[in-house]
Amino acid sequence: MHKCGSLLSVALYFASYPTKLTFLSMKNKQICLFSLLSSGLLLQSATSVSASPLVSIGDNAAIFFKGSSSLRWVSNVFRDETDEVEDLVWTVSPGFKLDLGHGASNADFSVTTRYDILRYEDTSRLDVELFHIRADGSYRGSRLSVNGSLSFDESKTSSGENNVINDLISFDTTAAKINSEYQISPKFSFGSGLQYSEQEYTSFEDRFADRETFSVPLDVFYELTPKVDLSLGYSYTHVDIEGTMIENSVLPTQGVVSDGYESTSHFFNVGARGYLLPKLSGSFKIGYRMRSSDDSDRRNVLLATGATVAPAVAPVSRDDTGMLGLDADLTWMVLPKMTAGLALSRDFGVGGEGESTENSSAKLYASYAISSHFSASANLGYTLRDYTDGDREDDQYNAGVRVSYSPNEYWSFSTGYTYTENDSNQIDSSYENNTLDLTATLRY
Repeated sequence: MHKCGSLLSVALYFASYPTKLTFLSMKNKQICLFSLLSSGLLLQSATSVSASPLVSIGDNAAIFFKGSSSLRWVSNVFRDETDEVEDLVWTVSPGFKLDLGHGASNADFSVTTRYDILRYEDTSRLDVELFHIRADGSYRGSRLSVNGSLSFDESKTSSGENNVINDLISFDTTAAKINSEYQISPKFSFGSGLQYSEQEYTSFEDRFADRETFSVPLDVFYELTPKVDLSLGYSYTHVDIEGTMIENSVLPTQGVVSDGYESTSHFFNVGARGYLLPKLSGSFKIGYRMRSSDDSDRRNVLLATGATVAPAVAPVSRDDTGMLGLDADLTWMVLPKMTAGLALSRDFGVGGEGESTENSSAKLYASYAISSHFSASANLGYTLRDYTDGDREDDQYNAGVRVSYSPNEYWSFSTGYTYTENDSNQIDSSYENNTLDLTATLRY
């Protein structure tokens, strides 16, 4: 049997022997993808016969296989401003999901895991395997509702925010959050939560700044109508940014060491959630954000010994700042088969090398159900990133379209195009990138 006969066999085969993908030529990859798509169409009748999961454990637990395979063309792998390198990337992503509860009780719990196997046609030194796992849980009682999540993700990528020449950057992200809401009376409820995230670089560790973020949101909700709640809220955020060391491009024996620092921000806001208009639903918060950050030092050192050299110290002063804060996620039912959405954000952030930033973003997206099996979607986004520690400013633009075909509840096939542009006033930080992909997904 051909080893690319089905998505399940491909995923399990390469999950067991990921290094074998290295020996696939591009011709064989195209044959595999064609075989994958063809086998999906042939298998749809077989998979649609039964709605059973891969494994059932009693009445309230089930294990599903969730896998995908894609072929992606990238026009600028390294997000380089002057020397663009294009490549074809073959990805196989076997994964599983454990579901507990299935709505049989007030509590639900699920664990989803995925293992991405990426192989590059020309730049094979970038080949990598990436692990992802996420746990989600929720509880809903008569007056109390609680939901939370815990996740870990490995990444290897590049962007305008963190970029190096002729390579990609590896980092791990750990995140956890829990949110709760308690109904005090028929009209009032109180919400609170805890959010934590950690980003740790596993390559170029000296150049890029690890960071830990801890947030506590508090909200009071008032039921204006059965479909609309008003909110009064406050959010506290603390960020711990580690120091960095960057080599001097002019004097290769020297480097610049930047000390780590801590930052604290506050967000006072009002907002609303629910069905805001007959065809408009979602939530928004608008208010005022304040940030206070520690000052830090920047030193020139000898790479061999770490000794400080003249000029010895250049302090980085960070003034307290304030600005308009915004978080919004709105959905508009344009037509019975068409929905559009708008996401807005204005918040403080941290750059790849530990710089303080102010970020403003807007994303417009739309989806259209062409038929019961075909759908189309499009998105358009913009992000302004202002680096307040210096005079750097980045404008990032994103646009994409996608067409999907779902013959049944198990299989999904899609193709899409994405355009990304980063326009920066810092040298070697601007780029353009185009991506085309063909993807097949199986949930069984």
